[in-house]
Amino acid sequence: PTLSYDDLRDVDVVVEAVIENMQLKKDIFSKLDSVCKPSTILASNTSTLNINEIATATKRPHKVCGMHFFSPANVMKLLENVRTDATDAETLVTIMDLGKRLQKVCILV
Repeated sequence: PTLSYDDLRDVDVVVEAVIENMQLKKDIFSKLDSVCKPSTILASNTSTLNINEIATATKRPHKVCGMHFFSPANVMKLLENVRTDATDAETLVTIMDLGKRLQKVCILV
């Protein structure tokens, strides 16, 4: 855990999980986009908001996706991976593989 965006500079995947507020999520994704390396996947845990709209806050919509962990995440096995109109194949393969490594049952929508 960290309270500093700078600590996320070299990570491969970020999963955002703040309240369901579009402007807040877009602000976070914009900041992550400016801090994280270009190859970092930016995922949202949103269950209701449009991932395509969240992706517009970045310069890397091909690396933006949804990873909705059902609650409580430590009990529920289902992981809903959501692609945007621009999410690339490498990102999809990576998030599906990550879900399997986390011992989740992954579905791609």
